[in-house]
Order: sequence, then structure tokens, then C-alpha cells
Amino acid sequence: MEENKDTEVKEKRISRREVLTAIGMTGAAAVTGALLNNGVAHALSGQKSVSEAVYGSGSSAQQLLSIGDADDVTFLYAAGLTGRTVGGKLREWISVKDFGAAGDGVTDDSAAFQAAIAYAESKAVTNPGPGATGSKLGRVQLFVPPGSYVITQPESLLRSSYKTSTVGLQIQGAGQGVTQIIYNPAATGTYLAKNNNAWLFCAISDIEFYSNSSTNHFMYSYSTGQAQSWTFERIRFRGKWGYTFHLEGTDTNSEMTWREIDWAGYIAKGVYVPAATGSDQFLNYNFYSCNFEVQEGDFLHFEKGGNINVWGGSFIHIGANAGTFFKLLGSTHSYGVERFLCIGARMEHRNANSKLIYCEWSAGIVSFINVDTSSSVPLRAAAELVATFYSNNTKMPVIKFDNCRLLGKHEYMYRVNSFQYPHNIRYENCEINQHTSPSDFIVFTAEGGNGNAGGTPTIHFTNTRGQGDPSRKSWECDYGFQKSSFGITKRTAISVKRADGKFPYSASTTVGFTVPVNARIVNIWLQSPAGAVSSTGAATFTVQTTEATPTVLATLTAANHSQGFMLQQDLYFRCDTAEKCSLQLVAGSNVTQANPEAECIVEYIG
Repeated sequence: MEENKDTEVKEKRISRREVLTAIGMTGAAAVTGALLNNGVAHALSGQKSVSEAVYGSGSSAQQLLSIGDADDVTFLYAAGLTGRTVGGKLREWISVKDFGAAGDGVTDDSAAFQAAIAYAESKAVTNPGPGATGSKLGRVQLFVPPGSYVITQPESLLRSSYKTSTVGLQIQGAGQGVTQIIYNPAATGTYLAKNNNAWLFCAISDIEFYSNSSTNHFMYSYSTGQAQSWTFERIRFRGKWGYTFHLEGTDTNSEMTWREIDWAGYIAKGVYVPAATGSDQFLNYNFYSCNFEVQEGDFLHFEKGGNINVWGGSFIHIGANAGTFFKLLGSTHSYGVERFLCIGARMEHRNANSKLIYCEWSAGIVSFINVDTSSSVPLRAAAELVATFYSNNTKMPVIKFDNCRLLGKHEYMYRVNSFQYPHNIRYENCEINQHTSPSDFIVFTAEGGNGNAGGTPTIHFTNTRGQGDPSRKSWECDYGFQKSSFGITKRTAISVKRADGKFPYSASTTVGFTVPVNARIVNIWLQSPAGAVSSTGAATFTVQTTEATPTVLATLTAANHSQGFMLQQDLYFRCDTAEKCSLQLVAGSNVTQANPEAECIVEYIG
């Protein structure tokens, strides 16, 4: 009997050419289209022409009618390769439509998705590698074809009832918007996907997820050491969501990557790790070219864990309630988890409630590099806070803004014992868009009004400017050093001349310039080599403040201008008001020639 059955099957199998000949081009498209990633071109490979592949010679219609299923049709990818059945080829992927999903935007497809994920669970196998132990291996690529799939039952994408550690699961749609999953459960506070310390090294991609309630959540992942290493690619979140990613447990939930994810609408939390049920073992999160352009919501809310990289992307708060893009909370964390990097991103803070960052970390590194927040300058008052860093009687992390355009004010909060700890904060190569001095841009706040002033951090500004600053205004300073209990400062020297690079003279007597508030001027040099000018008359030069009654900081009269001059004036002058920071190099009426070689060097600390 078995021999007869095998003979029968062999007789029923026909070649790919015969199938295509029998069903014509339309039928060929149907068969080959079902092959997902391989397409018509691969299915027809090895033929001399499309016409021959489709029509061949003779008729095989009667044989086609005798085919039982796809396992009775031979598939050959190319000449010289191993032939197999179309059924075997199709089973490289499974589709939710194989389990009865309609994808028509009306039918409840919950049961089909639950059956599909149950099938994926059932196909996990013991690792056949020699000596391999531990997790099982997943064997399923789940395809969600074009369409809109309504899901009303929680955990239809991943189930918390599955607790077997399993490496590998791919859930892939046909593209953002092309494949849409509409999550519309009756119960509140539920999740479309729940990973219960089971799946790791998995991926979800090319799907739009839609919800109409902020009590609906996308994915919950609980880990005691297994759930980790997920990749999410080309996904759109639309409508209203609570948490799109909620991470809890005691270990891992780490090594996660989000690539080209787009959040819009209302999103309470993009990624959320709570303190009570999270862990500092949650780390290594990478976001590439992600957009968080929402009415309101916080993008990253981490009360535990860290080591976060945000590469590029667009971040916008549109609605009045807005939110904070980055919340890094808690002042007690393990070593190696307090590191945050945002590089090349663009921010739009369209109202006063939109914040860039709120950080309570007591160690680690926080870096913003080449980040632009300037687009909303016309929409916001300059006095509104955009960033807050808080010392809870601890040191702050190493904080650096490098090559950024920044709006609003940045606040540094300290408490009564914050003075006991060193802080390291730097703004380098930045443009501050709504302010003209560090004293306007930086806010120091003693929490509750009772912090020791020695807790004021020293903030170092290097090669930074304000938008619209005059050309002779320096931001180069160590702002706050004079209050800090251990303020580290350096000497800065500036050179002052007219627009043509020469010293002032009787026809253009004054060159104005500005040093930072609370700078301490400690030296002034006035110098010219002999022979720089031909004038043999006397020449007087003075450096003074712009106070109603100017304070003269340095002055000299050269008896013969052509013979040069030299003055070094040691002093200690506090520039603690705007008028004292605004200085002038003034030429006397006896200076008849503009000197191209003379120098005025003003050195200050702070």
C-alpha cells in the first residue's frame, strides 16, 4: 500500500513549467505572489523567456486538476539547485491569514492572531548545537499581510502564559500603513503584547499600530534574565497610547534597538521603566532615526537603568500639556548604567510645558551633541525652563552640551548638602538662542530656598555665543565659580580692536566690548612695537567701564606714538553689574593715526 501511495503522489506532481502553462499568467502571478520575498522573477528563473516559462508546449490542464495541494507542486529556484515543493517554500513564512485573519478593518481578528502566536510557541525546538543548553530556538517568521486588523483581546501579539525561554521570533508586516493593527480592547490597562521572561533576540517590523485610548498599552516585557535583545523597525504608533514599551523585572530587558520608529498622537510614555519594579540591569538601549512628534507625552522615562543612545530623529511637542522628552530619575544607581547620549536630533518645544530633559542622576554622563532646539524660538518666552538637572545632596553627572543650538533657560537645582560634591558641567561650541549672557541663560535654584550656596555648580562655557550677540561679547567663563564651595576657574584673555583690525584714534575714538557677569579682570596689557605708525605726537589710550562715572582700569600716554609703548596693569576688578561688564578701549583726542600693530589684551578669571 505504501508503495502504491508513493507512486500516486509522484504521478500527481508536475513541473513548475506545466503548472504555469496550465493556469496562464494570471494563475502564475497568484502562485508566485504567494512566495512572499522571492517574487515572480525568482519563480521563473532558469527559463529562456517569460513566454516559454508561462506557456511552454502542450497542455497540462488535466494534470493541474488532479493536484491535491501545494505539496504536490515542484518548485525549483534555479537550474542546478535542489527542487522542492511549493508547499515547502510557502512554509518558510506563516501568515496570520493562514489562521483566519480577515484584515478588513471590521472583523475581530483576535482569535487568528492568538492562534498564530500559539503556533509560533509550539514550533520552538531544543537547540541542536553540540553541547548547547539553555533557551529553545524559535522557528517562525510570522507575516501580517497588507490590511487593517482589528484586535479586541489583550495579549494577541505575545502571551504572558508562554514562559519558555526562546531565542528568535519575527513578526513582520508589509510596511507602515500598508499593514495596520487596530487595538481596541474592552478592558482598560491591557497590553497588546506581553513577554513573560520568555522571548529574546526577536523583531517586530513594518507595521502601524493604532489605539484610540490612553489606557491601552502596546508591549510589556518582564525579565528575570531572559527577555532581552529585541529589535523594532519601521513601526508607526498612532492615536492614543499609554505605554508603548513598559519594562519591568530584576535582570536584563536589555540590548534593545528601535530603528525608524514614528510616534504621533497622544503617547503617555514611549519607553517606561518604573523604580519599584525595574532594575539597574536594564541597559543598552539604542534609538536610530526615531520620531516622537506627539500632542503630549514623555519619550523616555527611566527610573532605573540606562546606557541610552539617541541617534538623530525629530522630537516635537504639539499640544499644550506637552511633556518631557527625557526623564532620567533616581539618584542611586549601579555603576555602568548612567550614560545618556543624544546626537544629531532636532527638537521642537512649541510651548512652555515642553521640556528637553529632567535629570536626577548622581553620576555617569549626559551628553547632547549637535542637537538643535532653536526652531520654536518664536513660540516661547526666553524665561521658560527647558532643562533641569537636580542634585539631591549628591554630585551631578558629567553634563556636556557640544555644538548645540539651545533655547529657553537651563536650571541647576541643589540642596543643603550638595556643596560636598564636585560637579562637572560644560557648554562648548554652542549657540544660545534667546539670551545674551550666561547669567540670563542659567538658573541656579536652591530647593526649598534653604540650600547652601556652596552647592552651586560651576558651569564652564567654551567657544559659545548668544544669538544676536555683538561681535565683541565673550561667553568664555566659569559661571557660578564665585559661589561654589570648590569653584574651579581658569584665565581667559581677549584681544580688542576696531573692525579694521586697528586701534582707535581721534576720528573713531571708542571700541566697546563685554566680558561675562562675575568675571574678575586681573590683567590688562596695552602694547605697540616701534615703527607701527609714523606719527611722532603723544597718544593716550584708556580701558574703562561704561558706568555713569566710568571706572578707569588702565591708562597710558605714549610721548611719541611712533616709538611704541608698553603697559602691564595688574588689578583685581569685579565685573558684578552689567555696566561693569561693559568696557571700552578709548583713544584720546591726541591720537591722530590708527595703529595696526597695537594690542589691548584683557585677562580675566571666572
